[in-house]
Amino acid sequence: MAEPELAALAAVQEGLVTRPQARDHLTREQLKHRLATGRLVPVRWGIYRFAGVPATEWQELRAACLAAGPSAVASHRSAAVLWNMPGVFSEHPEVTVPWPQWPRLPGVRPHQTTLLPAQHCAVRHSVPVTTVARTLADLSSVLPAHYLGRLVDNCVRSHMTTYAAVHAVHDVLAKPGRKGLAALVEVLARRPVDHQPGGSGEELDVLVILTEAGLPRPVQQHQVAVGGTVYLLDFAYPDLRLGIEYDGFAVHRLPSDLDRASARGNALALAGWTLLHFTATSGASRIVRDVRAARDRALRAIGVSNPQLRGRVG
Repeated sequence: MAEPELAALAAVQEGLVTRPQARDHLTREQLKHRLATGRLVPVRWGIYRFAGVPATEWQELRAACLAAGPSAVASHRSAAVLWNMPGVFSEHPEVTVPWPQWPRLPGVRPHQTTLLPAQHCAVRHSVPVTTVARTLADLSSVLPAHYLGRLVDNCVRSHMTTYAAVHAVHDVLAKPGRKGLAALVEVLARRPVDHQPGGSGEELDVLVILTEAGLPRPVQQHQVAVGGTVYLLDFAYPDLRLGIEYDGFAVHRLPSDLDRASARGNALALAGWTLLHFTATSGASRIVRDVRAARDRALRAIGVSNPQLRGRVG
């Protein structure tokens, strides 16, 4: 076969080819000649780069996947970096291969699995990689639950995946005797498939604070229609007409932002809603105290005094 066909293959592999791929297009002597003349440059054992192809950000990871075998995919922290998940770093390429493969490659951290269905694999920056949902599941073995939860929320908020997709991956991987999913189980226990990721991680911290304090779980991203306008509340107890808002410090940077917030607050107040506002400086004790007091007042207003009913209203 002609060398242009080999070059075309390299073009979709970060300029790289494997020795078997090269031998499909070149004779043994032709391969030796191209290596001797520098037209092909060894990157790692059995992996070559076409001369003139510049080193790229993902070339090392692509080379690791090629060297690990045709079914290898970037995974774990390397996959998180590929998907641009914040706060995750990868010191060495990490790849996952299906059992019974077990590559031993210098500088590469391999993982072996008996469960790597096609729907858990994707391609990003020309590198085969686990999907966002599968990557989050794999990170369960290397990240604490609180940080994994923030990553899951961030990925859903960024429309990179859905809670349903992460739950589906967990259901596939949760086999008897399988380890490394404890953090994911803890994360998903607080995030059903209809969970809302909120506008920020800090906003969701308010939800955790309330539920851990024993307060009823408020409705997330509740819509209120007033005078033909629909307002979205971060959290709400609709039956009590009690709304809870987390205000980031960047919300009211412009006079127009303040005007909109004022008009919104007035419209909701005239419609009978009570709004509580919290910021990053609001401590957990203050949030719980204010929400509990507002709920108690609203419950008294509708004639509910039995504490056993409080969790059922709203």
